[in-house]
Order: sequence, then C-alpha cells, then structure tokens
Amino acid sequence: MIGNDIEFIIRLIIAVICGAAVGLEREKKNQAAGLRTHIAVILGATLVMLLSKYGFSDLGVVNKDPARLAAQVVSGIGFLGAGMIIINRNKVRGLTTAASLWTTACIGLAVGAGFYVPAIFTTFLLVGTLSFLQFFEHKHVKRGFKRISAVVEDIEELMDKLEYILGKNGIVLEKVKVTGKPPAEEYEDAELLTALDIYLQLPTYADTSFLVGDISQIHGVRNVEDVR
Repeated sequence: MIGNDIEFIIRLIIAVICGAAVGLEREKKNQAAGLRTHIAVILGATLVMLLSKYGFSDLGVVNKDPARLAAQVVSGIGFLGAGMIIINRNKVRGLTTAASLWTTACIGLAVGAGFYVPAIFTTFLLVGTLSFLQFFEHKHVKRGFKRISAVVEDIEELMDKLEYILGKNGIVLEKVKVTGKPPAEEYEDAELLTALDIYLQLPTYADTSFLVGDISQIHGVRNVEDVR
C-alpha cells in the first residue's frame, strides 16, 4: 500500500508541474485563469482519475467502470471554462484560456491514469501552441495588429473616448497594458501620470493614419506614439 501511495504522490507532482507550465504561460498574458487556477484544475482531475481507478478496490466490485468519474471531469470542466469567456461589444474573449483549462484537466486525467509520456508531451504541445502560435498569428495571419504607446492622466477618461474612436472605425481593442510611470526627466508630474501600451486588432487594409492624431486630442493624453 505504501508503494501505491508513493506512486500516487509522484503522479500528483507530475500533474502540478504540467499544470504550472500551462498556467505560467497564461499568467504571463494576464489571463483570468493563471498559474494557481491551472494547477488546481489539473490536481483535481488527477485525483479524480486516481479515485476512479483505485478508490473502490476495497469494495470488491468486479465490474466497476474506472472511467465513470473521469468522464464527469471532462464534461464538468466546461462550467469553469464558461466562466472564462467574456462577450463585450460583440467580441468574444477567453476562449483560448477556457480551452487550455479543459485540456489541462484532460492532462490531469492522463497523469492519474499513469499515461506519463502522452501527458507530458501534450503539455509541451499545449504550451507551444499557446505561446508560439500567437506570435505566428500576429506575424503571418492576415489580420492587422498595432501597438500604440501613450502617457495619460486618467485611464478611465481615455478608455471612454478611445472605445468611441475605435468603434466607429471597426477597430477592435485587444488590451491595454500599463507599463508604469513615464520618465521623470521628461515629465515634471510623472508620478501623476501613467504610461501604457494600447494593442489593437485592425480590419484588413484599414487606414490608421488618423489614430495617433485622434487619440492625442483626448483630454489628459500627454503623448502618443505609433510603435507598430
């Protein structure tokens, strides 16, 4: 029995490592489900798989179904994934994170069942897909992407006006990332200002020559630069 317990602990540790690899990638992209969420999901899935395979051996049941509990994880994780999906202004966000949660749960089931190599290889493929393919899409898929840097006094006021400017031109706001405070040598009141990067998804062949000018006219915007 002690040997079995050690084996179970090893499987749980492998699950944590796999979940952490996926969760760290999501964490770096500031997703709602990050490191802790993915680890919690994969640990739960692994434990359920272990319980499903070995947890009822003391009952002496001959015709038990070891996949019964595991099947509930595959379907049940959809409720957690649904919580990651946000629909805002006809744009759906969070699908990738929801899919990574579902796949992470499946990896946990594989680890719990003792399929170490497929589970670890799937983890590598998943992390590679989430990290490399996003870079590939930005570079080669025919969608325009733009990053604009700005220094502002009030982020909320910027967002209100920015959504109007983008909406009327069919431009999608991907995300706004705060990068810190602007250089003190360039702004006397740097501590009161915020530097940020604005990531945009553009329609095909969109004319964006107006963007920097229009954003610079928003009250409280000190500086705007078209990075790419």
